[in-house]
This record gives sequence, C-alpha cells and structure tokens, in this order.
Amino acid sequence: MKTEHLQDDIHINVLPTTKFKTTTITLKFMAPLDSETTTARSILSKLLVRATKQWPTDKAFNRHLSHLYGAYVNSFVTKFKDKHVITISLELVNERYLKDQTPLFEKGLNLLKEIIWNPLITDGRFDEIFVAQEKSLLTKKLEAMVDNKSQISFLNLLKNMFGEQPYRHLATGQVEYIPSITPETLYHTYQSMLQNDYCAVYVVGNVDEAQVKQQLQSYFNINPFQFALTQTAKPLPKTQMPLEIIEEDVVDQAKLNMGFRLPAQYGDAEYFAMVVFNVMFGGDPSSVLFNEVREKQSLAYSIHSQIDAKNGYMFVLSGVSADKYKIARDTIIAEFEKFQKGQFEEEKLALAKKVILSQRQESHDRPKSIIEILNNNILLDTPMSEEAYLSGIQHVTKEDVQQLAQKVILDTIYILTKGGND
Repeated sequence: MKTEHLQDDIHINVLPTTKFKTTTITLKFMAPLDSETTTARSILSKLLVRATKQWPTDKAFNRHLSHLYGAYVNSFVTKFKDKHVITISLELVNERYLKDQTPLFEKGLNLLKEIIWNPLITDGRFDEIFVAQEKSLLTKKLEAMVDNKSQISFLNLLKNMFGEQPYRHLATGQVEYIPSITPETLYHTYQSMLQNDYCAVYVVGNVDEAQVKQQLQSYFNINPFQFALTQTAKPLPKTQMPLEIIEEDVVDQAKLNMGFRLPAQYGDAEYFAMVVFNVMFGGDPSSVLFNEVREKQSLAYSIHSQIDAKNGYMFVLSGVSADKYKIARDTIIAEFEKFQKGQFEEEKLALAKKVILSQRQESHDRPKSIIEILNNNILLDTPMSEEAYLSGIQHVTKEDVQQLAQKVILDTIYILTKGGND
C-alpha cells in the first residue's frame, strides 16, 4: 500500500514525552488474517509472556518482573485491516525517576528479547503443561461466549455478512481448532511469526529517540516492510439488499444487529465524515439512535453503533423487547434515511465533533492509545499528523455527512429473538 520507502523506515516509532512516569515498549507481529492460524497464534501470544528459558516458571518470571520495580508485561491478539496481530507490551517505571542508577530500560529490553527469542522451548516444542493450561483457558473463554447472547448474535451477524471469510471470526480464535494444537505445532507457529510476520515496535516515554532506535535495532533486528494487503474482507455480493436473518433462542430480550458497508476507509478523504457520521448516528449517548430508539420510544435496552474504519464497516448492535424488534428495526432504518436526506441539525454535527475531539484528547493520556494511533499510520503513504486529524474532523460539513450517508449501504440485518415454544 505504501508507494516508496525511505532507507531508515524500519517501523521503529519512538515518541519522547514527559507526560508519563513510565516507559511503554510495544512489539506488534502481523500476519495475514487466516482462520487456520489465528487460534494457534492466540495461544502462542499467551505462552510467550508466561515463561522463558531464563525464567522457566510462572514464579521465576513474576519474581523477575517485581525486581524490575513491578514492571508489567502483557499480550493480546487483534484484527487490524486484513492482518492478525500479536501485541506484546512492557510497561516500566522510567529510570529517570528512580533514586538509584538502575539501567531499567535496558533491563526491560533484555526481558523482551528473552520473551521473543528465548521462549520456553525444548527440542522443538513448547512446555506441555503450559500449553495444556492455555488451551484449557482459551476453550473456557470461547465457550463462555456461546452463553453471551450479545456476543454470539454479533458473531452471527458477521457470519451472515462475510460468509467463509476469516474476518467473520474473533481474533482470539475458534474452539474447534484448539484440540489439534500441540507443543510441536506451536513451535512452527512461533517460527512462522519470527520469519514471516511484519514487526513494528513502539516506545512511548521520557527517552532519547535516537539512542532508543539504535538499541531496538540491535536487540531485535527489525526489518523494514511495505504494508501489503493479503485480502480485503468484502461482504458477499447480495442479490437482495439487505439480507435479513431471524433466529430464535431462549433469550430475555431480542438482539437486533445491523451491518453497513461504508464508502471509505482510514486515510481516505471521506474518512473524517465517516467518523462524525458514526458518532451522530449511534456512537455516543448524544446520538440519534440513543435518543430516538432508546430514550424517546423506549424500544431498546441498549443500542450503539461502532465502525471498523480500516475496512469500511459500521455495525449497529442493540438489545430490544422481543415483541418490538420490528418497530425498532424500522425506526433505526428511518433514522438512517433521515441522514441521507440531510434531516439533522447543525448543532448535532457540532456536538459530535466536540465529542470526537475530546475523546482524541483523552486518548493521548494513555500510552496504549497513543501506540494504536501511531500504528494506524502503517496503512498510509504519509503518516497522518495530529493537526491533520483535528483539522479533518473540524472541517466536516453537513453536506459531507449527508453525501457520505447516501453512499452507505445496509448490508445485513440479524435478529435473535424468543422462540415460539417457551
């Protein structure tokens, strides 16, 4: 997606700031989003931060963290555009604030190096007990989702909207793949991560940028990469739009979910109008869905919209009275059509912008959010500056929102409601 690459662009991004007393170091390993590999990668992400050759037990590993003034390490998996991402993050007290001269940053880098390059592997296999524990934990986590009607109905919306495409699945994986994962297969998953993944590294804290870049390069030998798309999850072409699916289950309230296709993605000219539209439509308690469907008409117990701006989708998720889901569905569609006709107040537009700018401001108070914002720049030829973002939001007009709404397509409606026999 990038058109050219500078020699020194090795995706090591350091943000020196005196805002925090801590330093956060984050590595992101990105592979194509593939149903066959996400579950194993999910388990791998947890194994890497549990034990290493040097600290081979939970106890030894945690004791070492406490020696680093209570350093905190965690890992999680996410979907990013069409990639599956393993994020490994370490948060340390900044050594400038210590009374003694402990080279804490360097010790932190040594710990991360140990996590990435020397995990607890013997003869080409991960530790059997740890693997069994992580498989069991993931199984329980994924099985618990089946009982969570909100989560399962969202996954059912994705399944109907995206068919067999890997985008329909959770980043954490699928239960059916867990039994076949072994200490040996995880070793291959790990090798593939090291050899084939894009890796980007971020550091946020009161540090010397040039020095840190040099250290990271020597510790991790990060290669430059051009962010290329493997496949973009497009919803299936539908003969009849929108597709509506109604399923029955033992539920207290109906789940009414809708999937929309947006005409733009992160970095496009219409991106800002898309963000503003989402907040006005259902992305905030000041939105029309919240006010009309929930407050005024009391049709929904909960309702909100959320966007995946990187891929150009918007989802409306709601819990409604089982006997009112048809009225709720029609009301949501009617509110959406008002945007297409430009039937909304300038004050609402101004309020939405205010909400977005204030949320953006808040995100700069958390190193984790700063890193996610920096990471989005991988998708762009030229990084988006903070000024460009703020200005882009401020310059969205009523016409921009209306024109965007006219190009938004309602793709799929999924309803999970009470069965007729209970």
